[in-house]
Amino acid sequence: MRYKYLYGPLPSRRLGRSLGISPIPGFHCNYSCIYCYVGRMHITNERVAFYPVEEIVEEVMDLISRLGEDALDVISIVGDGEPTLYLSIGALIRGLKKITSKPIAVITNGALMSREDVRDDLLEADIVLPSMDAYDEKTFKAINRPHGELKLDEIIDGIRSFSKVYRGRLWIETMIIKGINDDRESIHKLKEILDTIEYERLYINSPIRPVTEYGVDVASAVDLDYAAEVLGGILI
Repeated sequence: MRYKYLYGPLPSRRLGRSLGISPIPGFHCNYSCIYCYVGRMHITNERVAFYPVEEIVEEVMDLISRLGEDALDVISIVGDGEPTLYLSIGALIRGLKKITSKPIAVITNGALMSREDVRDDLLEADIVLPSMDAYDEKTFKAINRPHGELKLDEIIDGIRSFSKVYRGRLWIETMIIKGINDDRESIHKLKEILDTIEYERLYINSPIRPVTEYGVDVASAVDLDYAAEVLGGILI
């Protein structure tokens, strides 16, 4: 059966067999990251209830009825863009929890975690995976190319505040890119920020998937190993 909002279950290096949910139209994001495999985004910072929660939950119920819950390990709210732009994400998480015992994960760029309403919505999830690729505004703009309203300090403060009250599993992800944030200073400055946040795991990645931007390269094995050692992260 073809679904409008679902894809998978698919194998995930972090989450196991993951059923993906995309609650936003494709290419809607508040970043246009240089390492994004999707390509240039429609940049917006407005939260919208794009689709009815009930329709998404019904699709999940149908898939589970056909495959059984044992066919998946986790349900991931993600999509080709930023899922927290979905205004009803809190209601979606609550709706999913009524129909399944599987953990609900949200894979986010973290940009809107500066907002209290978004942090409140994410408190409902079992696993939250925000990204953090830069320690300063210059690198932030170079890598993530954010919407003009977004400020890195505010985003970091939001993730930090969330980490103090969240009772689920907070897994942070960082993308290390050759010649941009793979130098020793960038790694140690990022470490200083991460030390102020309470999280369970840190995943370290590099752009191994094909991207649409020229000159975005994988960091060397030496630099990735150094980042993993200093940051205490897991290379994926």
